Amino acid sequence: MSSMGLTPLPPPRVPTHPKVTFKGARTWRESVAMFMLVGLSLAVFVSAICTAYYVYRNRETYEELVDYMDKTISISKINFNARIGEYKIHQKEHDVLGDQETYKTATLLMLFSECGCYVFIAVAVLLYMWADVSQGTKKILYWFMVAVTIVYAVIQIHVFAFFLYPYSSALPNQTETLLNHAIPYNPGGLQQMEQRFGCTFDLDLYEAYKRRNNPKNTCDPEIESSFYPPWLLITMGALRLVPIVIFVLLVVKRTPLSEWVAQLMESYRPGASSAKKRLYVKKQDYRNTGTYQTGDYGAKRTTFGATNSAHEADRPPVPSPGPLDHSISYNNAAYFATSGAYGSPSTRSSEISRIDAIDLTRAAHHNSGTIMSDV
Repeated sequence: MSSMGLTPLPPPRVPTHPKVTFKGARTWRESVAMFMLVGLSLAVFVSAICTAYYVYRNRETYEELVDYMDKTISISKINFNARIGEYKIHQKEHDVLGDQETYKTATLLMLFSECGCYVFIAVAVLLYMWADVSQGTKKILYWFMVAVTIVYAVIQIHVFAFFLYPYSSALPNQTETLLNHAIPYNPGGLQQMEQRFGCTFDLDLYEAYKRRNNPKNTCDPEIESSFYPPWLLITMGALRLVPIVIFVLLVVKRTPLSEWVAQLMESYRPGASSAKKRLYVKKQDYRNTGTYQTGDYGAKRTTFGATNSAHEADRPPVPSPGPLDHSISYNNAAYFATSGAYGSPSTRSSEISRIDAIDLTRAAHHNSGTIMSDV
C-alpha cells in the first residue's frame, strides 16, 4: 500500500487519565457554616462541662456553709461563752449568703442555657444533612438558623460571664470572712466539712483569720476553688468567638482552604458517594473502556475462530468499508498483471482480467475455525 501512496490511519489517541472537569463543592458557603457550627458545638461543650463542674462544687460549698452556720447559732446559745459572746449573723453576712444563693442559681441557669445552644445547632445540622440548602426556602431557613445560633451562643455566654464575674471575684474572700467569724464559736463543726471536702482546717482557735498562712490548711483553697474563676469566664467568652471568627475569614473569599473545608463537611452528608460523583463531569465522547468513540469505530464486530487479543489490541483500526467499485478492482488487477509490479513480467493478463471481478470481491468463507479468503 505504501507504493500506492496509501498509509494506514493512525490509531485514536487514548488519554492516560480520564479528562474531567472539577466543579468543587456545590454549597461551599453552607458547608463552611456547618464547619463553624461544629466548632461552636465543641466550644459550648467545653463551657457546659466547666459550668456543670462548678455547679456541683458550689452547691456543696453552699450547703455545707449554711449548715455550719445554722449549727453554730444553736451551739453558741447552748454552750454560751462569755468571752466571745453569742454568735449572731450580721446583715452583711446575710447579704453574702444571699449572693451565694444567687450565684448558685445563676450557674445552674447558665448550664441549662448551654443546652439551649444545642437545640439551635441540632436544627441547623438536620437541615444541612437532610435537605437541599443550595437554593430555595430551605436555604433561607438554614441561614436563618445559623444566624440565630450565632447570636444566641454569643449573647448567652457573655451575659452570664458579665453577670457572674463580680460574684466570682468577691465570694471567695467573703466566704472566708464568714468562716473567720463562725469558727471560734463552733470549731468542732468543721469536722463535717473536712470529711465532705477531704481537706484539713489546721488553725489556731483564737487566730482563725491567720489560717491562710498555714500551708497545712487545705480546706480554704478547696472552698475557694469551688467558684468560677474570673479568668475562666473570660476564656469561655473568647473561646465562643473563635469558630465565628474562623468562619468569617473562610467565607469572605473562596480559597483552597475554604474549598477543602467545604469538601470535608460535604463528605459527611448522607449520599456523599453520589455527591462526589457529581463533582466530576465526564466528557460526552469518553467511553468506559478508556477510549474515545469516533465514527463507526465503536461498532460491535463478530469474530469467528480463535484470535489473539493482545495483538489485536495493538492493531490499528480498519477504516469503514464503503461500496465496492468493481471497475477499479478490475483495472488495478489488470495493471499489476501486465506491469509485473510483483515478480517477473506476466502474460496472464487476460486470465486475471476474466476472474478479477469475481475473485477479488468473493466473500471470505470459514475453514477450520479461521477466516480464510480465496486467492
